[in-house]
Amino acid sequence: MQSLRSVCGVLQKVRYKNSDIKEWRSSKKAEVTRVERSMLRWFGHLENMNDSRLTKQIYRAYVCDGKIGKGRPRKSYTDRIASVLKKGPNFKHPKPTSLHEKIDGYQ
Repeated sequence: MQSLRSVCGVLQKVRYKNSDIKEWRSSKKAEVTRVERSMLRWFGHLENMNDSRLTKQIYRAYVCDGKIGKGRPRKSYTDRIASVLKKGPNFKHPKPTSLHEKIDGYQ
């Protein structure tokens, strides 16, 4: 419950009931969580980085050369960013085509 209070920005001192916080949070479904905002902020930094930087090279690398395990494939960072961007018009991405090129080109 502490993490939900943290995401909502409610301090422990305020003494709201847990049920009130859950109810308040469920009514704000369209609101972007703090985690998604930070993911998009870092994605913006990655997009604006120089191609020679090691961080950007690692981001663009395709690492799955070996044996692939059974079951559902794990979500990649690009998949997670794409799902956050598809959620709604709350996000203004400076280069919307670059993400789609990466998704089509690397997977």
